[in-house]
Amino acid sequence: MTDSTANAAPTRAADAPLSSALVYAIVALIAVGTASFHLSGPLGPDVSWLITVSERILAGGRLYIDILEPNPPMAGYLYMPPVLVARALGLAPEPLVVLWTVGFGLVTTGFAARLVATHKLLKHYELFWPVALLLFLSAWGEDFAQREHFAAMAGLPLVVVLALRAKGNLPRTGDWIVAGLAGGFMLAIKPHFALPILAGALYVAWRRRSLGPIFAPEMWLAGSLFAAFCLATLVFYPTFLENILPVATTVYIPDRRPLWLLLVTRAAVYFEVIMLIALVGFRRHVQLSPLLGVMFAMALGFFLSYLAQGKGYAYQILPGVALIGSFALLAFAEQAGEKRRRLDSALPLLASAVFAVMPMVDDVAQWNKRQALVDAVRPYGEGLRIANVTPDLTVGSPLHRLVRGELVNAPPGLLMSISAWRLRLERHPDPAWLARIEAFENAERQQLRADILARPPDIVVSSVKGFDWLEWATSDPDLARILSAYEQYAAVDFDGYELVLLKRPGLEPRT
Repeated sequence: MTDSTANAAPTRAADAPLSSALVYAIVALIAVGTASFHLSGPLGPDVSWLITVSERILAGGRLYIDILEPNPPMAGYLYMPPVLVARALGLAPEPLVVLWTVGFGLVTTGFAARLVATHKLLKHYELFWPVALLLFLSAWGEDFAQREHFAAMAGLPLVVVLALRAKGNLPRTGDWIVAGLAGGFMLAIKPHFALPILAGALYVAWRRRSLGPIFAPEMWLAGSLFAAFCLATLVFYPTFLENILPVATTVYIPDRRPLWLLLVTRAAVYFEVIMLIALVGFRRHVQLSPLLGVMFAMALGFFLSYLAQGKGYAYQILPGVALIGSFALLAFAEQAGEKRRRLDSALPLLASAVFAVMPMVDDVAQWNKRQALVDAVRPYGEGLRIANVTPDLTVGSPLHRLVRGELVNAPPGLLMSISAWRLRLERHPDPAWLARIEAFENAERQQLRADILARPPDIVVSSVKGFDWLEWATSDPDLARILSAYEQYAAVDFDGYELVLLKRPGLEPRT
């Protein structure tokens, strides 16, 4: 054996990709670990509320009439498959929602990983699936199974198909159909997701020096599905336009956080720091790698989507965080030297695992902060009717699900009234606009009165410090009369503020 041969052998071994068996084992471990964690505690407030929406639809409730969900219909139907199965089997839907989410993530990330490996879109393509699974499936904490979570996972096949076009390859028919379906699904979840899709297509157009990629078949399919979704909403849910859209466009949508505040939320800072690292250390990969370039562009698109919504909610920027985080870690692996190959395989996986675990730790902290509310209600038994007289939907959901009770509110909380209150503080509207705002706020108060009259609650949860929501409610004479019969029995600290709990006459803890 010559010296050169002896020296070459270790290099080839060090540079060998992770074996398929090892990748599958890591993926299985990630999936099982993620599912186990979320099966051990409650799902987040938005998901808990939307599970309730699905159940109410199945029970005969009319969306946008009896069920005042402020989002388009996809929000009410996203969790319908696991809720249907749970209903058929007589099970609680939450575990099936967890499995539904994990399964969806495995399929979408696995499909994208297969294309990355088949077309060698990365030098170290075997890292794509475990890194993507950790960041796109696991690193969501309380926002696990959110609508944005599904949109982020669904977007990965589209990312890879766009990367194939950027490389000059023609995707197979089945591949671009899956990508188009994914794009249409994203748009049905939120029209704002046109921004990341367009950003990815524009990157491909820039790279190919052609506008053709903007009109690729998957773009047409995604747009056509979204148009069909809009038409179906008009036909089957005209009350969305009549009952929801006027309130949303007048009160909810204009209630925006200032730009500076959007930029300094914790999740936005995560994105900005990783983006800065990517620009300083890995910007050449935007041009060198079609896949990484598309990921970078779509991450920016998700960031713009977050800014466009103007609410500052963490889950709205998490798709961008997942994409830019994947970009940085995979770019690090791509530019690493051959002699450090094993270490360079381990570092992206370890960093992804850290990013995945951090939100889980925060999620446990949120469970602990909110446990006092559950402990104050649970002694009164199951089947309780609970009224949420706050704008915080977390107060009602997942509380009523954890104690196996019923939320009497038609909407998740007093969302429009808090927006109206903030708008009056922040603006100097003309009298006509102010009258319109107050009319929507009064309508929400009347809806609360109707809900309480229709299903008298056993327990009312409200808050009086900061803004007195009980005083707000009792400005209606009928609500004042009804609530005067209730007695306050507890005050609990809840995630940074105090809640007061009222109970109906005669309700006593069960032994």
